[in-house]
Amino acid sequence: MRFIRNTAQIFFAILFVMSAASPAVAVVDAEDRAQIARVEAYLDTIKTMQADFLQIDSAGGIAEGAVYMRKPGRMRFEYKPPAQILVVADGLWLVFHDKELKETTRLPLSATPVNILLKENVQLSGDVTVTKVQHDANTLRLTIVDTDNPDEGNIVLIFSDNPLQLRQWLVTDAQGQVTSISLGKVEKNIKLNAELFTFFDSDYE
Repeated sequence: MRFIRNTAQIFFAILFVMSAASPAVAVVDAEDRAQIARVEAYLDTIKTMQADFLQIDSAGGIAEGAVYMRKPGRMRFEYKPPAQILVVADGLWLVFHDKELKETTRLPLSATPVNILLKENVQLSGDVTVTKVQHDANTLRLTIVDTDNPDEGNIVLIFSDNPLQLRQWLVTDAQGQVTSISLGKVEKNIKLNAELFTFFDSDYE
């Protein structure tokens, strides 16, 4: 059950729903803004993606699987056994399905942080704020929070550089618990079956 809770944390516990927090204030200079623009331009080049992923939670729990993405609005996280989890973004909803418990949760995709990466044109401003940029010869890291609720957690996107490529992201929730997802065998702009991004309850009854 610990695995199930931590998996759900990635997609649901960091939702930006609180309204009492103070807005985020970014402390970035011109060079940082140039790096943010590079990331936005890079993410815009990704129309589809397929990759393996390795997930590690704060307690050391490990899960593996495959992730598929097709813009706009579509993503699928398919976990390998013994995990019994499936997560599908179908363009409108983000669906979290627990195969073991036969329970399904749906949230509007637009209300989740996943939506940031699934837009046709990625903008790391407005509803979200980049609060920190770290860049060296080989790695670029962006720390991103919800603009209105910065205390509810953050996402750190980690890229290898030269060439720029998304390698990992870290999700920190409001309690400081960190879950990481690392990507491997990344393939971009390949043809993906539309059925990957559909979910029917009848298929899992």
